This record gives sequence, structure tokens and C-alpha cells, in this order.
Amino acid sequence: CAAGGMIGRPAAMEYVNLPLGDESPSAPPHEDDIIPPAAQQYAPRPPASAPATVYPAYAAGYGASGGELPQFEISVSEPQKQGNGYQAFICYKVRCQTSLQQYGSADTTVTRRFNHFVWLHAMLSEQYPGYFIPALPDKSGLGPVLNRFQEEFVEHRRLALHKFLLRLTQHPVICTSKPLQDFFEAREEALRTPEEKKSSFFGGLFKDMSPKPHPRIPDPEFDAMGAYAKELEGQLSEVHKFMERLVCRRKELGSSLAELGLTLITFGNHEQKTGEPEAAATCKALQDLGSCCDHLAISVHQQAADEARKALLVVEEWLRIVEGTKAALLVRQAAASQHMAMHADLDRKTRAFQNQAAQSGRPLLTESDIKEAQRRVEEARQRAELVGQRITEEMQRLKVRKSTELRTMLCLFVSVQLKHGAEVQESWKRVLPSVLNGVDPSVLNS
Repeated sequence: CAAGGMIGRPAAMEYVNLPLGDESPSAPPHEDDIIPPAAQQYAPRPPASAPATVYPAYAAGYGASGGELPQFEISVSEPQKQGNGYQAFICYKVRCQTSLQQYGSADTTVTRRFNHFVWLHAMLSEQYPGYFIPALPDKSGLGPVLNRFQEEFVEHRRLALHKFLLRLTQHPVICTSKPLQDFFEAREEALRTPEEKKSSFFGGLFKDMSPKPHPRIPDPEFDAMGAYAKELEGQLSEVHKFMERLVCRRKELGSSLAELGLTLITFGNHEQKTGEPEAAATCKALQDLGSCCDHLAISVHQQAADEARKALLVVEEWLRIVEGTKAALLVRQAAASQHMAMHADLDRKTRAFQNQAAQSGRPLLTESDIKEAQRRVEEARQRAELVGQRITEEMQRLKVRKSTELRTMLCLFVSVQLKHGAEVQESWKRVLPSVLNGVDPSVLNS
């Protein structure tokens, strides 16, 4: 009920197939995705271009050269704790099956820890500026030691790392990159992030003499992209906050149902011992209802797990994708600023070169200096344009995938509600005769 008065019942909604592209072949339904027959007539239709699953194991689309993308099948499994104390870490078994000819084997399995994923992210960000490299999940939980080895956190991060690799193998350029191949094939020693190099006195001196970054110049096209990413991040964060709250409360409800079920069964046993005339019927009603609550507790916990896997984790991944988008936009901004700084430096050197011709003495600048400055300006311009072109293409891909994947997630979320809602209804119906036994029906209508 709103402040302005009663809200009427909304009109019936029709689910339509949106023209988003070619129909994708359907995969066999997962056992957890099957909706009870009673609820099937209300099940929403996924978008026409929705993948068979939210994160298909095989990439679909076309590569940078125009041909079909190579096929990948990735798994991240068997998390194992290694070491003790502050030196402890989690290792994962990473398996890669691919049709890419550049790989030494079509099927490789390696052991990787979180730092190796950090290395991969750093290498791709450095060598492929402008592409949207999703951010990595958090390395630790609420505490640096106490929470990062908890089973729930480890499983949560394993799924996130799996989705991270799937994103990379589905990218038309990144999928054939050398860092990604090294991650799947190279020895652990080759996946170490270089230590930060300390500048020598002269290195720092010459660095201070290099052109300073130019103040940021407004760019309507890329400023609009930045505003889009910021707004999308805000909306996703709000959805994530309340969806996470829903999952947490669902878990609390499951725990409360389990405790209630045990209490009712205990109460039933107590009633049976009283020997009262109606003790047998009361005992059976209490115990049947307790068993029902216990069954529902399992169902509610499973519903929370399904909501987390099919909806909450999807929103979290998209938040990391947006974070990667913002990082790419910062790279482009830095490249544009560097180009402007180089251009200003060229103008300063050109004026100084022209002025020194009228002065006596040894010239401070030569034509070679001017040509070198011109070369650096051209390199900076090309880099800024390349990064900008990549970002433009990436933003187009992001909007298409966002539309399809988020609507697919919504369909799966509704399907979870329908499936478990039907199970809850059937459970209450089964226990109802036992509870109604011996109860005057007129009392129920009072």
C-alpha cells in the first residue's frame, strides 16, 4: 500500500521472445533446473539469445581474425590447503581442454594458487591495454587468516576464479594470448610477478625530467562510457546488497525450520508418554509436522544455494567486469593525457630550437632531438587511438552480453522460486491431513 492509496493488481504479463540474435541450441536441463510440473505453466522464457547455461563451457562467436573462436573447456577444482600459519595458501587443480593448435597438448592439468591468477591478470592488463579484463575476487575473507580457509569462502572463490578463466577463453583476442597459454601450460616458476624495481639516482633524475602528464581534457565519448560504467556499478551494487541479504535470511530460515522440527518431534515424544486419550493423535501431528519442517529446512538451504549460484554470483561477476571496464577507461585516459603531454613537450622544444638559431653559442637542441620528440608524439597518439578503439569495441560487446546474461539470470532466479515454492506447497499439503485429524473444521473458519 503506497502513501497515495491502494495499488491495484497488475495486469497479466506476457513473456515474449526478444530478437537478440540467432537461437542457441539448448543443452540438456540440469537436475536442479527442472521445474515441477505444477509450476511449469508459469515458468518464464529466457531471452532468445540466452546461452544454454549462464556460463557456457565453450566460447561462442568470432575471433580477431574473423574465424570461429577456438573451443575451450575449463575446470577449477579440488581446492587444497598447503602450508601452515601465515604461509598457508589454497591450491586448485586447473584443467584446460582446447582445440587451439598453438597449445602443446589438447588437454592439460596444472596446479595453480591465487597468486598465479594475480600474475595472469597483471600480464594481460599490461600487454593488452584497453581490453576489459575482469577484476579478480577478494583474496581473503573478513580476516586475513581466520576466514580465507573456511569451506564456504574457498568454494565461493573457486567458482569466481572459474568464471574469470571462462571469460578470458571467451574473449576473441585474449583467448589466443601468450599469458593465458602460459597460465595453462607453464611451470609455476614462470608465473611470478616481477618485484617492483627500485629506481637508481640517475633513473629517478631522468624520470623527473620526462614530460609531466597533461591535465585531463574532457572527452564526451569516453566520459559517457565512464558515466555508464559508474551507473551500472551502482545499480548492480544495490541488487547485490539485497540479493545477498535474501540469501542470508534464507539460510537463517532453514536453520530455524530445522530447530523447530527437532523441537516439535521432541514435544511429540513427550505427549506420547503422557498416556492421555488424544496423546497418540497429538503425538503423530507434532512428529509429522516436525518431520515436515526438517524436510523444508533442507529444501530452503538448497534454495539459498541455488539463489547464490544462479543469481548472486552472476551479479558479483558483473561487478568485477565493471571494475575491469573502469580500469580500461583509466588506461585510455592516461594514454590520452600522455599524448597531450608529449605534444606540449614537442611544442616547447620546437620553439626553443627556433629561438636558439638567433643566439650565439653551442645549441642545446638539434634536429635529431626534434625528430625524436615527434616520434614519441606519434607513438603516444597511436597508443591512445588503439586503446580508445579497443574500449569502443569492448563496450559494444559488454552491452550485448550484459543484456543477455542478466535477463538469463533473472529467468533462472524466477525458476528457482517456482521450483522450491512448489516443493514447499507440496510439503505442507502432505502434512495437512495429519494435523487436521480430530480437529473440528468449524474452528478453522472462526
